[in-house]
Amino acid sequence: MRRLEVGALGITRPPMGAVMAQAAALEAEGVDTLWYSDHFLHWFPPGVWTPDLVPQAAASPTPHVFLDPVPLMAAAAQGTERIRFGTGVTDAVRRHPAVLAQTFLTLDHVTGGRSILGIGVGEAENITPLGLPYDRTASRLIESVEIIRRLWATTEPVDFDGDHFTLRQAILGAEPFGDAPPPLWMAAHRPRLLRAAGRLADGWLPIFLDAGDYGRALADVRAASVAAGRPADAVTAGLYAWLVMDDTREGAERLLDSLLLRLVALTAPAEEYERAGVEHPLASRWGLLDFVPTDLTREEALAAAAAVPDEVLRSYYFWGTPDDVVERLRPFRAAGMEHVDLVDVAALGDPTRAASAGERRRAVIAGLRALD
Repeated sequence: MRRLEVGALGITRPPMGAVMAQAAALEAEGVDTLWYSDHFLHWFPPGVWTPDLVPQAAASPTPHVFLDPVPLMAAAAQGTERIRFGTGVTDAVRRHPAVLAQTFLTLDHVTGGRSILGIGVGEAENITPLGLPYDRTASRLIESVEIIRRLWATTEPVDFDGDHFTLRQAILGAEPFGDAPPPLWMAAHRPRLLRAAGRLADGWLPIFLDAGDYGRALADVRAASVAAGRPADAVTAGLYAWLVMDDTREGAERLLDSLLLRLVALTAPAEEYERAGVEHPLASRWGLLDFVPTDLTREEALAAAAAVPDEVLRSYYFWGTPDDVVERLRPFRAAGMEHVDLVDVAALGDPTRAASAGERRRAVIAGLRALD
């Protein structure tokens, strides 16, 4: 098993000075990768974004402030030397796979070989409001990755006949910065995409809440790699982890019971709600994939947030003190986790926690390093 690597969430809003400073600071801390969201919308219905409910609304009139991650990564790379930059994750609905292939090959050169293409099926909130198709998502993703791989493998013309994409004598003549194209990481959870990740990906970046489930899914990825004639460990095993940390366990638990963190918990799949003995408040099966916050009125959003059981809040987030978070991640490491993206969302529960977030993150990183 590889050395445990650590990632963090990159800043994707102005000012650019903060984006650049964060990258340099996290590189100095020893963070391995900065993962940047590729969003148009945040998880918060506009109707609830008012100062009487959300303190952050006094400073920003909308939560939906996202810059394009690609130029952000290109800019942040200029002030760093080692840290890698990846999308966590993009999709091939808004961005054609040939465009993604060219864009990340370009980033490969701009960053000196430090870019990562993180890709998944996409999320309805970033796709359906734009009038784009959001069906047969697994097959679209698989075709997209196959196209990207083919374009990266040759400077000769490429043909491709799929259900979603057709290429005729398509050429990507640029070559990688180094000996190989950028690593390609897939967000995959269901059997078909787990098999595709094992066959096609260099890394795997899922959201899992139970280490046993994680280990079983990773075994499927590993088996698919072997079946494709690749080494069993061809795919770096990652994990995307929501963190809600405070200096005390009681303080972290209080943060969980906040409007914005309850709304984010609506991205949990139906299975998490079923384990708590209730139905998903939005009658969603996929949570993260099909929750579109702009579909909800203020009243509907508040009712849905209030209906999130405490059990789901406690299971969906890695919460508590930094030591608690390390202990929750320990069985994932034992199950084969090789990279963890630490996505600290405590400031959504209380904006004042942002000032001390770095101290808690460093404590978690130190604890994780000690696991090896």
